[in-house]
Amino acid sequence: MYQRFIHQRELRDYLLQRDWNVFGTLKFQSKRLISGHRAHQELRYFWNRLDRVVYGKAAEAGCRVKRWCFAHVGSHNDNYHLHFVAKAPVDPDLFAALANTLWTRQCSASASLKENWITPVLYPAQVAGYVTKETWKIGADTFDASLSADTGVTYQMNTERALAQEQRIARAITANERQAALNALEQHKAGTLHRLALRDRKPSGKATGQ
Repeated sequence: MYQRFIHQRELRDYLLQRDWNVFGTLKFQSKRLISGHRAHQELRYFWNRLDRVVYGKAAEAGCRVKRWCFAHVGSHNDNYHLHFVAKAPVDPDLFAALANTLWTRQCSASASLKENWITPVLYPAQVAGYVTKETWKIGADTFDASLSADTGVTYQMNTERALAQEQRIARAITANERQAALNALEQHKAGTLHRLALRDRKPSGKATGQ
């Protein structure tokens, strides 16, 4: 057990050395049964889709959204979901709205806009501690290297590529979907501040610290 706390600290320290500005939680609907294999497959499809929307054909050359993904199973081992931190390749609010929308449309078991949670990060140290908190339960395997991406490949942005990226995003989500996702984002931001306020009043309380 002590070794797992060491792994947790190592993962947390590793994250704090990386450059990221978005925290997210991707959930599945509790009333829809989905196997662990299928859940992981859908998450992989989701990230590949998001990479293609953001980077187009450059995704095939290794351009990926920088992300570090952590699997959690909940207090009763029956609530599989994915936490991640990422470096938004576009405006963080737009990235959060895009990711949330694409995930809700990923499959019939994907959670709704309000159930998922993707926001810009305010307090990296608290987020790093939160996403690694289940290491004590499932060990270093909580870090999902197959879903994470830190390829080191740089996307050389220019005017033409910026316009193409904007058009891909516009095709990926409608104006109504974007607005709905941005509305959910504002609720999540407010919820984050509320959690932080509760944590400040009660040190033992939970907060993601975005």
